[in-house]
Amino acid sequence: MATYNYGLIGIGSDVELGKDGPRIKVNTGVIEARNNADTDFAILRGGHPVDENDLVTKKYLETRAHVIVTGQIDGGSPPAAGTAGRVYICTTAGGAFTLDYLYYDNGTSWEEITPHEGMVIKVTDDLTGGTHEFDADHLYMWDEDGTQWVDLGPAPEVTAVVKNARITIDHTDTGANLIKNVPANSIATKVMVSVTQTFDGTSPGLKVGDASDVDRLMTDQENKLNKVGVYKTDNLYLYGSATDVNATLTIGGSPSQGQALVYLEYAIA
Repeated sequence: MATYNYGLIGIGSDVELGKDGPRIKVNTGVIEARNNADTDFAILRGGHPVDENDLVTKKYLETRAHVIVTGQIDGGSPPAAGTAGRVYICTTAGGAFTLDYLYYDNGTSWEEITPHEGMVIKVTDDLTGGTHEFDADHLYMWDEDGTQWVDLGPAPEVTAVVKNARITIDHTDTGANLIKNVPANSIATKVMVSVTQTFDGTSPGLKVGDASDVDRLMTDQENKLNKVGVYKTDNLYLYGSATDVNATLTIGGSPSQGQALVYLEYAIA
């Protein structure tokens, strides 16, 4: 039978909640939730904050204050929910999914998060192929007036680092092949091409550069696609704005074989 004592105004400083249950303990003026053995902290749950002195829940932190976006949603074919805690962004509208809105995986379904003015998110991987695209390791802020995510640039922890990108191309990949959209203030330092299968056809050639200068980082005289080997150039070119770095393959005749790995190294200032 339950017992009530509404006049009770004081209890001990170390209270067990239920038989063999967790404890609420006072430790030099601080309230702690502890396990029954008092050897570790216990999980304490509550509602999401409303007033300035309310505690912040894990979900509030992940969806409002420290938002890390790890994937994208195509509304026409959304990924299944089931990994609790992840946050995705809708890059192609469709069904119940709104372009540029965030979605929180609660373990069984996607919960919509409407962006608010000044909200900042961190995107961990390149999100491409949708109506809107996002760069990896970049911070974005929601501009309510323009109803859009504004690129703030690389996340602080990815500045003053050296990164790399690579693609594999074969004899069918003629034209420009995107290696990486390097962020602003990147310095291209090295290009390496590993020809693993010789290219046939007529005068196969490979250039590495950008739209303004297709062989800025490697000319077709600095590699030999009809001979297996590794070819390298050293560079020190500063890209002042975000730029696509491409590997441009040219080949004539009727090629039937050829494969190469193209490697780009760049430093983020």
